[in-house]
Amino acid sequence: MFRYNNYIFLIFLFSFKMLFSQEPHLTIDISCDTSHYELNDYIDSLDYYKKKFGSNYKLHTKDEKLKLAFFVAVSHYPELRNTKISLHMKKIPSTMQAQPYSDFIFRKKGNRKYKVIVNKTSDVNGMYYKDLSFNSLVGWIGHEFAHILDYSKMNNRDLISFIASYVFDKDKMKKTERKADKETIKHGLGIQLLDGANYFHRNKKISRKYKEKKKEYYLSREEIINGINNNCKH
Repeated sequence: MFRYNNYIFLIFLFSFKMLFSQEPHLTIDISCDTSHYELNDYIDSLDYYKKKFGSNYKLHTKDEKLKLAFFVAVSHYPELRNTKISLHMKKIPSTMQAQPYSDFIFRKKGNRKYKVIVNKTSDVNGMYYKDLSFNSLVGWIGHEFAHILDYSKMNNRDLISFIASYVFDKDKMKKTERKADKETIKHGLGIQLLDGANYFHRNKKISRKYKEKKKEYYLSREEIINGINNNCKH
């Protein structure tokens, strides 16, 4: 959260939740080969990723599954290779959030730092990141990287304006979240996004309110499948 009074309220509400919707029994028809990530295939890869990415990514968690999902997801975003991103655990009203550090207003666009915050409890809405499969977790984090990629293209004035409009304009929020879903698919994480959507709608512990918000603001399951197929053609 921003430490500067003029921005505390905006950033506190600056939440991005990777949410999707549609009937969970929709027939899946995907016309190309796609990757599916299993934790056992990566369990010994942490040292490799730490060496590969160096000090740009700071992961403040002991959860190896979460760390590996972070690294696998960010591997799909070569544009963020030299971007400083940290991961934090905190009780927040959504599953995950992506936001710039509060000092971004004093930095040039290329020198900003960003954070992905993961909700450390299921108390708020019934959703707990640890319940996600590894494949789904990669997609969920990939959605947050899509937001960071978007922020990285804005100058400071545009980013401040964007934050304000996202908070107060529901149409802007919907447009932003759907854009992030599409960007996630474009970066090769459509199957992971779909797995997350399937889990979300099968999970009876998740609150009705959270599911309704997901349905309103994010790509439906059918749209995700169509996006995957369209992405396969390019």
